[in-house]
Parts: sequence; C-alpha cells; structure tokens
Amino acid sequence: MSEKAREAANAQTEKALQAAAHFDRITEEPMKVQEEFLLKLLDDNKDTEYGRKYGFADIHSIEEYQKKVPVTTYDDYAEYIERMSEKGERNLITAYELALYNKSSGTVGAPKRIPMTKKGSEIFMLYTSTYGEGRLLQWFGDVLSRGRRISLILSNPDLPTMPDGVPYGALSDTIVLFVKPRWSKVFTSPMAATFAGAGVNTRYLHARYSLIDPHPTRLICSFMSFALEFFRYIENNWEMIVDDIENGTINKSVELPEDVREELTKELVPDPERAKELREIFEQGFGEPFVPKVWKQLKFISGAANGTFKEYTRKMQERYTGDIPVIHRGVAASEGAFTVHTALDCCDSALIPDAVFYEFLPEGEENTAKLLTLDKLEEGKKYELFITNLSGFYRYRMKDVFLVKGRYKNTPTVEFQYRSDKTVSIMGEKTTETAIRTAAEMTAKQCGFELIESSVYPDTDNSRYIYFLEAANLPDGLTEEQIRDTLEENLAKANPSMGDKVKRGLCAPTAVLFSQPETFILYREMLQMKGYSVGQAKPVTVITNEIQRKFFFALTEEFESVRSLRKNKS
Repeated sequence: MSEKAREAANAQTEKALQAAAHFDRITEEPMKVQEEFLLKLLDDNKDTEYGRKYGFADIHSIEEYQKKVPVTTYDDYAEYIERMSEKGERNLITAYELALYNKSSGTVGAPKRIPMTKKGSEIFMLYTSTYGEGRLLQWFGDVLSRGRRISLILSNPDLPTMPDGVPYGALSDTIVLFVKPRWSKVFTSPMAATFAGAGVNTRYLHARYSLIDPHPTRLICSFMSFALEFFRYIENNWEMIVDDIENGTINKSVELPEDVREELTKELVPDPERAKELREIFEQGFGEPFVPKVWKQLKFISGAANGTFKEYTRKMQERYTGDIPVIHRGVAASEGAFTVHTALDCCDSALIPDAVFYEFLPEGEENTAKLLTLDKLEEGKKYELFITNLSGFYRYRMKDVFLVKGRYKNTPTVEFQYRSDKTVSIMGEKTTETAIRTAAEMTAKQCGFELIESSVYPDTDNSRYIYFLEAANLPDGLTEEQIRDTLEENLAKANPSMGDKVKRGLCAPTAVLFSQPETFILYREMLQMKGYSVGQAKPVTVITNEIQRKFFFALTEEFESVRSLRKNKS
C-alpha cells in the first residue's frame, strides 16, 4: 500500500470511529438533540412555500410545531414534487439542494418520487455506512480489511434523470456506484452480478465467484431472504459450480448474455485445489452448517433480519451459517435513516436523534392528535412512526410499526414489526404480514415440509384468504386437506380475530394454492426486466395489485405435482 493510500485508509478509520463516538454522545440527551434538530430545520425552511403556508418562522417549540403543522402522507407532496421534478421549481417543500429522487420499491404500480436532499444524503450515508464501519472496527479491529465482501445486493447500472436534471432511482443503486473504481478489491463477485441486466443468472455468479475466494470476511445483503436463497442455491447446485471452478469455466446451462459470458470467461483460470477443498466439504452432506467450513474467515452476515425476515434468518442460521453472528441492520428507507444497530446478534436497534424528528402513534390509536415524542415511549408497546426529515417531508406517516424493546443510553431501541398498510383486512381482522408468514411457517413445521415462500391474496369476492405456498420435500401420505386444515388452525392462532370470523361464518375458510418452483424468484426477475431495483424488492407476503394477482395465479400447479418433487430439492 502506498503512503497516500495508507493515509486515506487511516483517515477513513478515524472518521468511522468518530461517527460511532458521536452517536454515543447524542443518545445521552436525545430530546435535546431532537428539539435542536427540528428548530434548525424549520428555520432553514421558513421561506419555502410550505414553510410560509404553515408559519415555520413563528414556531419555537415542539408543541407549537405539533399544533400548527398537519400530519401528512405522500399525496400531500405529490403536486410539489411534480413541480420540482418536471418544471424545475425550487424552494417549495425544502430549501436544501436536491441530490436524488428515490424511486419507491416493492410494487409494479406507478412508483413514487421521494426527494432526498444532499443534506439528507450526507446524514443517511453517515449512519448507514460510516457509523457501521466504526462499530465493526470496535468489535473486530482491522481484521475485516484483510478480506473481501460477499455482496448479494443487486443494482440497476444506469440512473435516468428527471427534466430538472436530478437523478431518479433507488438510493441503493447510487450508493453502490461509489465503489466501482475499486470493485474487485472490495467484492468477490464481478460487476455483472451486481449491475445485472436481463438474462443474467446472478445467483450462479455470486455463488461461483464467492466460492473461489476462501477468505471473505463479511456477507452483506438487502434482506436476509436473499442470503437464505443464496445458500439454498449453493446446496442444490454445488456440483456444477465446483466443476466450473476446477475447470475455469462457466457452465453452458447457465443463462448469460453472450457478451457477459465472453467477458467473464476470458478472466477465469482453473483452480483444482480450491475445487478439491470445496468438494470434500460438500460431499459430507448438509446435516450441519457448511458456511463456516467454506469461508473460515467470515465474521458476520448483515442485512434486514427482523420483522418479517426473522424466519428467514432462523432458517439460514439453523441450516447454513451456524454461530456466525448476524447484524440486524438498522431501519432505513427512501425518506431517511431511522435506527442503527448497536450490538451483534441483537434484533432491536436504536433511534438516531439527529437524523429525523420522530413522532409515534400508539398501536390501535386512530387520533393523530395524540402523537408522542420519543421520550414518551413505553417499553413493550407498539407504535406507528411519523417523521420530519431533511428532504421536505413534515409529520409524514411512514406506516411502519415498531415495538419498543429498551434503551441505548437514554434513547429508545425498537424492533420493526410490520407495515400498517400491508395488513389484510376483509372483515376488519387486520392480519399483519408477520402473522401471515408465521401461520405458514408453523404449518410447514407441523406438516413436515419445507416452506420456500408464501403469500396471501385477500379474496374479497368470497371473503376469504387464498394462500400461495411454494413448498418442497412434502412427506408421503400428507394430503392437501391436512395442509389446509393445519393452516386454518395456525392462522386462527396468529390472528384470533380472523379465526373467530371464520368460525362465525363471516369469512370463508382459507384456500390453498401451490406455486411452481422459483415462482417468487421469477417475480423478482420480472421486476428487474421492468426496470425496478431488485435489490429492494421484498418478498411478496401480501398480493396487493392486479399484476401480482395475475402473476401468482398463473404460476400454480396441482398438489400431487408439488409432492412429487425429489427430496432435498428446493
């Protein structure tokens, strides 16, 4: 390493450690920080069109702010954002310079344009990147710098710009772009696996290139479901992958555009020694986790691991990763960074006092006049989040529901529970995504099959839930009726309100359909072809639009066909 590079690395290390120390300081007096943050934000934006409308210049306390400024949703800003992005108007909802319009994720309907200012982007990067590196240095020292990263994050290669000249796309896509100049030194996978176009088998590329390297020190992903899917792919395809490593080839059966195949192949060399080592490990079978054997220096796995991703995390640890620590990444969204992790293998994360101004509505409360500041939160209770951010959203309803777990210093720690707009409610039962997933997982465990994925379609025409199950390894003798009846019982346990409505005849019994293998992966690939950021495409737990409905109903098969899947085939 040159002297200049060493100085740059030392500066980055110092910056990361300072970020962690800064967070420790501000969490001692979070409400003081919150009030200072809010009043500075209002002063900076008092001359915007929105600021003048609601009298920001005359607001001098949190209480005055709550009285004068209304609670909002995206629709309250849509006209402003249209004027900003299409006509280039400024000083409407924010006085700060714009950096990006975030393209909302998770649907195939008309995406939202969520503005992010440069000021907001700096805070976001501070807590999603620099702070995290500071914590890792505290926990692991500089050992992480001795190996590359396995990254399962996918990004779009190009970001379009809006008529006002501001880029438009997923925030995750812009973050990855910063690493491009030193890509091969940072990541095990080639760029083709991350900036994947149509027809690129990213699972094969991530698996093949990461298995070549015996020394990666971390694995990062957007959601823990991606990591579980990655390890399943290796389990089911290791012979092909190891043969390719031994021969320095890419298997002809792997779907790749010819130009990508040619570019990658010319750089490959045979590695019979690594292939021999891997073959010996995999031939032992998968009765115990293989990841610690394959990558002996892997220190942790990081991604969204709680809430609806808890079960994916449990399965991953139980079958593939064992005791390798999991970092339950803090909660962040297009609107900002909200929480950060403060410990390894800890499901809750701490609120960030100087990233956004927080307000909370107690679960079950409908009156938004009763929003609470973070100092009023009670441990063990659930709250819906409202934010005021650095990018022009004021008292904005996020629709994320959190459980308060405890305190870090004097700041609440929370765990994400569910999205209030992703509950299923045919007859007022309000079944959460977590309850939907829990019922399916309990059914798989009791009936003895492997649940790959599940989703629910609220069939309002017949007042019932239709479950889509992607299953494998169904036991001989197990019937479709047994699965349906067990699922009905477990759904009633996960949400007694729904169970009661079925019992009383207000809702019809649950129906079950079986999805074809890799249906949920195919859906994500469809999003990619439509230009969506697949790196932010969460599993479809609830079918919410017509495109999803048509897709999942089209890819179903008879129960007997599913049961005929060979053992250990996922």
